[in-house]
Amino acid sequence: MKIFAIIIVFSLILNPFRVNAGDLKELYSDHFVVVSDKAMDQQYLYKVKNMAEYFYKTLTQEFKFIRDEPWLWAKRAKIFVATDRDEYVKQYNCPEWSSACVDYKGKAIFTYPQQKEFSLILSHELTHIIFREYLGLSQLPLWLDEGMSVYMEYKYEKKPSNDKIILLKKMLSEGKYIKFEELSSLTSLELKNKTKGYVDMFYLEAFSVVNFLVKKWSRYKMSNFFKFIKDGYNINEALCKAYNIRTLEELESQWIKFYQQ
Repeated sequence: MKIFAIIIVFSLILNPFRVNAGDLKELYSDHFVVVSDKAMDQQYLYKVKNMAEYFYKTLTQEFKFIRDEPWLWAKRAKIFVATDRDEYVKQYNCPEWSSACVDYKGKAIFTYPQQKEFSLILSHELTHIIFREYLGLSQLPLWLDEGMSVYMEYKYEKKPSNDKIILLKKMLSEGKYIKFEELSSLTSLELKNKTKGYVDMFYLEAFSVVNFLVKKWSRYKMSNFFKFIKDGYNINEALCKAYNIRTLEELESQWIKFYQQ
C-alpha cells in the first residue's frame, strides 16, 4: 500500500501566492500535490487526489498523449483547494463566475470544495493542461482546445450527449450554427463578450467536431492528427495529412453531412 504524506508547506513556488508558515498542507500522490488549508477535511482531499489520478491515466491513454517528462517528483501537477468560493476568488484571483481556473504553464488548477459536478470540472481542466503540454503549444484554436475538454467530460463521466446531438441536428436543419470560418478564428477574449446562447452553441459545436472526427474515423486517426500538430504542422495541414481534408469548408461540409444522417 502506498503511503501519502501530508506535510506543512512554508511557501508556494507558484507566484504570486505566499502563505504564512503552517497555514497549508500538501497531500502527495504519484502525479499530483493537493494543496489546502490545514483544516480542510482530509477525506475530501483524498477524494480529489484519487479523482485526479484516475483522470490523468485515462486522459493520457485516450489519444496516446505520451510526454517527454511525466508528472513525477518535482514535475507533479498541483491542485490548490481554497476553503470556500470567496477565498478562491480573493486568494487565487480567479473569475467570480468560475468553478476552477488554470495555470497551464505551471500545471496548476485552482478550485474550491463541495461543488456538485467537481469531477466534470476536474476532467475538463486536466484535459486542457495535458493536451496543451503534449502539443507543446501555448496557443491552440479555441474550438479544438475546448472541444477536446468537453469530449472527455462526456466520455469519462458517462455524461449523456443524446440531447446535445438532437439540439445540434435542429440547429443544422435551421442553418443556425457558427460557420467554421468564424469558429476557427474565435478567441477566448471574443467568446467572453458573446451572449450565453452563443457561448452554449460554441461549446456544443466544438464538442461535436471532435466527436465527429473520432466517430467517423477513429481514435487512432485522431492520435495521428494530434501528432502532426505536435510535429509542427498547422491545423489545416494536420487535417489534410490525417484525414485528407484540405479546407475548413470541406470539414464543415462533412461534419454537417455526418450529423444529418
